[in-house]
Amino acid sequence: MARVLAVDDDPRIRRFVVDALKKAGHEVTAVGDAESCVAQLLSARPDLFLLDIHLPGMDGLSLAQKLQESRGTQATPVVIFSVRTDPRFKVAAYASGVLTYLEKPFKKADLLDAVDLALKLARKKADGARRPRRR
Repeated sequence: MARVLAVDDDPRIRRFVVDALKKAGHEVTAVGDAESCVAQLLSARPDLFLLDIHLPGMDGLSLAQKLQESRGTQATPVVIFSVRTDPRFKVAAYASGVLTYLEKPFKKADLLDAVDLALKLARKKADGARRPRRR
């Protein structure tokens, strides 16, 4: 399956995400802040990022944008999760390159669906980029 790097400052959410994704066959690394996420990039080499919007230090939207602008992670899909339901946060998330926005509290099935969708969209995008254009 996929290598996932989850970032949330709430240890209960991190445990929930790790348990749910590991049971689904994913390899998961979970950290509590953006700085730890950046420090884990080389060792975790994630296929997907799960980011909370509200993080200590750098917020999840800024982190998502930084990841999308970085050569090593720009093609790695990002899923944001947050208690924020205001449409402005969703618009900002999608503008920063996020593929899916998951509202807290979420169920295990919603998490797995969001992860599967993000991974499928990323694969489809990568496959399209590799195909030669016809003239």
